[in-house]
Amino acid sequence: MAMKGLITLDIDGTLTPERHSIPKEVIDYLHHLVDEGWEVALLTGRVFSFAKGPLKALDFPYYLAVQNGADILHMAEKKQVHRRYLGADKLSQLDAVYLGTPEDYIIYAGYERGDFCYFRPHRLSTEFRAYLKKLEALVEAPWQPVDEFAFAEGEAFPLIKCAGSQEVMEALTPKIRSIGGVAVSCIHDPIDPSLYLNLITHEEANKGGAVRWLKSKLSPAYTIAAGDDRNDIPMLEEVDFAIAMEGAPQDLLAAADLVARPAHKLGIIEALKEAIRHAPA
Repeated sequence: MAMKGLITLDIDGTLTPERHSIPKEVIDYLHHLVDEGWEVALLTGRVFSFAKGPLKALDFPYYLAVQNGADILHMAEKKQVHRRYLGADKLSQLDAVYLGTPEDYIIYAGYERGDFCYFRPHRLSTEFRAYLKKLEALVEAPWQPVDEFAFAEGEAFPLIKCAGSQEVMEALTPKIRSIGGVAVSCIHDPIDPSLYLNLITHEEANKGGAVRWLKSKLSPAYTIAAGDDRNDIPMLEEVDFAIAMEGAPQDLLAAADLVARPAHKLGIIEALKEAIRHAPA
């Protein structure tokens, strides 16, 4: 069967009305599209350990880009097909721009090591350590407290995460970007709605870069993307038809061809049907 095109989808807030499951109606419709010849890729800021829970019900082949594209896997065999990690040489620069910022950043080790994090407890408040306990419960391997971030030459990581208030995180974003060689996305925290995150990755490990790699591998004639937060903007900019979910930030809505009803109303199904109607004959 000839491939009809590529559909790239965010998970949280796009497919999932809540973080633990994808509605059966959405799963069935995506399965139908795969059977019809569409390639489906799910692109998420989640770590693999946290992403795989709601994806267990998917019974069709698909691509999964975790941590904004730091790793791209073909599922369900979990075959790694692409990787872009951030070098440890960036940490001293990140420490410099973090001066005066409340709390501290954490470093993810990667899905092959159970998605544990390195963190510096002495730089964290009691409240923030309690928040990190919630995150640790979502992954497979125990986290590793350290006095300082000291790693061997050549060590690399998929993701560095910063968390705090919206004001603090949005002020920090341009400072992080000034380091160079990194991509940074400021998004609402799906775990704690009172917090915002800065997700820091290799400069090519963003959702736009993941779409570009998938296009280079698959050569689709038509591409569709859907998302609901700022880290989805680079993905929407890379496709022929872009979908934003209702309630998304204004800059994401501005990048969209269509605004879909929210995930709890299964809006992605209707939106994809409309996007497919625009595909070339």
